[in-house]
Amino acid sequence: MHCRAMRKDLEQVCEFLELWTAVVDAGTETKRVLVLNELLTRFATSPSITNHDGSGWHLHYRDADAGFAATLAGATSAAAAHFLTERGMQRIRRCALDECTMAFVDFSRPGTQKYCTHRCANRDAVRRHRAGSAGTGARP
Repeated sequence: MHCRAMRKDLEQVCEFLELWTAVVDAGTETKRVLVLNELLTRFATSPSITNHDGSGWHLHYRDADAGFAATLAGATSAAAAHFLTERGMQRIRRCALDECTMAFVDFSRPGTQKYCTHRCANRDAVRRHRAGSAGTGARP
C-alpha cells in the first residue's frame, strides 16, 4: 500500500513541520520528550505488523487508511522517538555555523557532530582561521 501525496497534504505537512521544529529547538531533554510525546499522541497510532507489499514483516505506526501527511507525521514521530531514546536525546540539533539554520540528526558514533554538512564545517573552520590570523597580524 502506497500513499499518494495530494495537494491538501502540503498544508498538513507544513503544519507538522512547524510542530516538528519544537522537537529540534527544545532546550532540554525533558522538553524534547514532552514535545515528542505530544507528536506521538497526535500522529502515531498503535503499531501494527504488516507485510502488505511482500517486502517482509515490518511495523507501521499509522492507520491503514491514513493519507500521505498523516503517514509522514506518524512515521517521523515514531522513528524519531525510537532513535532518540536509543541513541540519546541530544542527537538532534541545529548546525553550529551561525548563519546556517539547518537541523540535522547526529548519526556519528560518539555523538559529537556539530555541523549539518562538511561544507558548513569547512566554512566555519575558514572563518575561525581568518579570525585567528587577523589577531596575530598574519597575512592571508
